[in-house]
Amino acid sequence: MIPVPIQDFLSGVIVPVNLYVKLNDNKFILVSKAGNKTNREQIKTYEDKTVEYLWVKRADYALFARNNMTIAGVIVTQNNLNVSQKSQVLGQAASTVFLELEHAGMGFETYSHSKQIVEATVALTENHRDLSDLLLGLKECSDELLRHSLAVSYVSILIAHTLGWENKQTLEKLTLGALLHDIGLKVLPPDIIAKPKGRMTYEENLQYEQHPYKGMQMLLSLGIVPDDVIAIVYEHHENAIGQGYPRKLRNIKIHPLAKVVALADEFCNLTMKNPNCPVPKSPREALLTIEHTMGQPHNKEAFRALQLVVNKEFARSA
Repeated sequence: MIPVPIQDFLSGVIVPVNLYVKLNDNKFILVSKAGNKTNREQIKTYEDKTVEYLWVKRADYALFARNNMTIAGVIVTQNNLNVSQKSQVLGQAASTVFLELEHAGMGFETYSHSKQIVEATVALTENHRDLSDLLLGLKECSDELLRHSLAVSYVSILIAHTLGWENKQTLEKLTLGALLHDIGLKVLPPDIIAKPKGRMTYEENLQYEQHPYKGMQMLLSLGIVPDDVIAIVYEHHENAIGQGYPRKLRNIKIHPLAKVVALADEFCNLTMKNPNCPVPKSPREALLTIEHTMGQPHNKEAFRALQLVVNKEFARSA
């Protein structure tokens, strides 16, 4: 059985699989049959009783995921919803993929669903290039890794557009790499992931800094992932001055797409709450931190593009 956050069903949706409530490790009861619309009042009752998840049979999960991907693809093209609402729907669909990754591993089905999320993400940002509105839709997302990964995808695409990158295939590879950049964290002990990097032991830090390599291995094992995407996952913690990890590459040796994702990752780490940044900075404060406190260790062209994105956002809200 695979858990799905109960909040995903509160609005009343038609689900193509049976849904269950977990009573104990060995017993589940059916609460909604396949093809029926979920009952909002019933679901709310379970939520009020502190039920956090409904459960789907592992054998049915691929069908459930495909249904969510299809809905997300349709929703992002609708004109009657604002961008934050679309982003929220996309986040719910991406949550399906991350749960699939956690419980079933990175297989062909999960990779296929990831690509569908990427297509919807690219379509969303093609029509809506306002960063604050895109990120607003992620505020309800309780999964920190998912929220961060989608935010990095949004920021990466906005940087790419500002750099003049408009080729759809390039944008999809960039977005897929950004979405999956931290999948190597899935194989690390949760207590390491939850610990600020400055408080890690030497051994814990070495283990943590292997997550780009672990992520690369996961994608290589499929045999179908483009080299560009693998490079993003492997190099997203490298930087232009050669002080990143795991290989301490300098700017000229870092993959062009990885340079963008590395900067987007740094920016999102500073602007979204996480163990290393308990008090998030504003976008402009994050830029100043990268430039002055960190000494601007990232690709110069990508950083200038991010400055333009943030300044445009600031001017729009002023």
